Amino acid sequence: MTSTDTTVPPERRDRASRGLFMILGLIVVVIVVGLLVFLFTGNAEESAQPAAEDPHSALADAITAEVQGAVVEFEAGLVAVNFPLPPDATPAAAAQAAQDNSISILRAVQDSEWSGTVEITAYSAAGDQPGGQEMVRMVYLPETVDRIDPDGIGREDVWAEADEQFVDPALAG
Repeated sequence: MTSTDTTVPPERRDRASRGLFMILGLIVVVIVVGLLVFLFTGNAEESAQPAAEDPHSALADAITAEVQGAVVEFEAGLVAVNFPLPPDATPAAAAQAAQDNSISILRAVQDSEWSGTVEITAYSAAGDQPGGQEMVRMVYLPETVDRIDPDGIGREDVWAEADEQFVDPALAG
């Protein structure tokens, strides 16, 4: 008798076919689970990309990183930046700090997607009023912001370029 003529008992055939079906079933389950994971989590390239940051938040972060104590607020077509002047600074030093901060703010605005009006307000750190007294307020229209070169403008010229200016006489020196 040859090996091809041997008959396999029915129990053994049932166990072998059950094992084959279990292996095929396991493969199908793994494929389905992998497909579901891929569909619900996206592919690796999509998940590796950071979410787009809000342009307002990006500008506010850039300004607050450069100007100590700055508070940035957005209204329709206007970004308002308020910051304190250095406490106990001489009027000349306070004016220079405010001018430097104005240049930093304008640079951050130009590097951002913002295309509206920019209002810069510096206030005294001390005073009877909450937040101190307004010492400097400059308003720059969008076309003015576009025209100014923050890296080329002199500290003494940044306020002269503003479309609206107020400098407290105590700082005007």
